[in-house]
Amino acid sequence: MIYLNNKIQKKQQTGLSLIELLIAMLIGLFLLTGIATSYISSKKSSNQRDELTILEDNGRLALEIISKSIEHTGYTPINAGILNPPFVTNDAQVVSASCGAENSVKDTSIFSNRITQDGVAGDAITVMFNGDNRVYTDCSGGELPSLCRVPAPGAAAGSSSVMTRIYNAFYLNNGELHCAGSRDSKVQVIADGIENMQFLYGLDTTGDGDVNQYVNATATSVAGGWNSVVSIQVAILVKSKKPVKSKNEKITYTLLDQVVVAPNDRHQRAVFTTTIRIRNTL
Repeated sequence: MIYLNNKIQKKQQTGLSLIELLIAMLIGLFLLTGIATSYISSKKSSNQRDELTILEDNGRLALEIISKSIEHTGYTPINAGILNPPFVTNDAQVVSASCGAENSVKDTSIFSNRITQDGVAGDAITVMFNGDNRVYTDCSGGELPSLCRVPAPGAAAGSSSVMTRIYNAFYLNNGELHCAGSRDSKVQVIADGIENMQFLYGLDTTGDGDVNQYVNATATSVAGGWNSVVSIQVAILVKSKKPVKSKNEKITYTLLDQVVVAPNDRHQRAVFTTTIRIRNTL
């Protein structure tokens, strides 16, 4: 006891009571739960955006490379032979010739069974054109040697030989878009996450340069219309690398004339389409 001014005062107890401590802990727990929930939600949204960005990049890249390669289909300089037709529909059409120290096609075997054809799991297309000093690369970026290229008008004859041909093949394998180019001995992977790819061929049946109908490769072969192709429609189904959805979904997609039912999973998917004008066959 302490005596002050002749009065007896008791020393007061300080600190938190047990109830106050429990209340503080409960409030802190609610705050931590809110922060954790916000972080998890933000992280999930960030992952979804990243996956969607990668998906879109793969789709755009795939269509860009396909378009740049296929738009040269049937190209031939003035003094070179006409490619009839410019679409490879059997393996025998891919041939190589010696031009100096190299062959025009490095390895014809990579084009085996890569003809232009329909497929439920994915179509395939192989095209060709004559290379000159303006257009001389394949889908892999490989260059046709200068001795293989078509000479300029007025140069030496013989430029219509098979040595001037460049071949490009596009097909799917295990969810990857592959490119087989005549100037590379190996098949190149262009993009991954490509689950399906479909082509339709625009036929000019009246000779006016306009498309009268779009048909698949089978119908084009039956009609004998490969020389009438003036446009090509392309559609690809692209899948995200990682599952990003909160639950499994089974979605049906339409790729031109083909209906594709995606697996029941949590992957994000998107369809990309484009139309390629084949001016060199007009």
